[in-house]
Amino acid sequence: MKTTENFSVSPQAVRVWRGFRLPSLNEETFFDKLGTVFIPATVKLQIEAGLHSYTPTVPAGLPHKPPYVPDETAILFWKSQATYWNGFTRLAVRTYTLTHNGVYVTSGTPLSRADFPVGFIGSPSLEVDQPVFLFDQPADWMLGSIRHLVAERPRSLSADDFRQQVAEALQNIQELKDHLQGAVACIGDEYLVYWELGPIAAGVKTPVSGLQLLQEICSGWSQIFRPAPTYLPIDIYDEWPGMNVMAGNSFNMQFSRSAQFK
Repeated sequence: MKTTENFSVSPQAVRVWRGFRLPSLNEETFFDKLGTVFIPATVKLQIEAGLHSYTPTVPAGLPHKPPYVPDETAILFWKSQATYWNGFTRLAVRTYTLTHNGVYVTSGTPLSRADFPVGFIGSPSLEVDQPVFLFDQPADWMLGSIRHLVAERPRSLSADDFRQQVAEALQNIQELKDHLQGAVACIGDEYLVYWELGPIAAGVKTPVSGLQLLQEICSGWSQIFRPAPTYLPIDIYDEWPGMNVMAGNSFNMQFSRSAQFK
């Protein structure tokens, strides 16, 4: 069920996920596990632990995607960071966490991981594998329009030069504070992931965006996603074949949040 109530939370309360498919899983099996277990379980097993919004995207299987670019990305907002950590006192959350090992690389390189962000204050704060948020204001990422960029580091740039140029672009995006409700980025040695939340205003066909600034840097492989509102009209004990997940899918999962965490 979709929630029509706006409950904004701090940008500090988002886990930024970059997942790499287990080499033992072919893409078809990977998509099947995402659709029948992982994506729906993320919602259904964590609502009562305070999950606030969940936006998974599947770059895996897209033409020419480099293997060092994540196969799945996601942003998961919680009521607070403390809410997230307290979730591990619950059996459902501990059970859900174990499902990662059957889908993703969880040791070695490339490493699947999720991290909380820090506030972006220019180049010094943009470190490899440390997400940043650009606007220190609460927002509701289940509502409104999300745009998401996944891109590789251009082969013409060193990792340090790539990080420096991305940092400069993020500083320019911060100037869009009157047009964007939120923005989150994370840079790796070989890739960039970026999400922005635009205005809710209806009828805006070409919203102000920071995507172009970043795409000008990311001259190699890149893809822009617009997560689609997606509902799961089932309970965990219902007979249900699962979601149909394919290369390039991006979902903004819609659900009623627990009254305890509103």
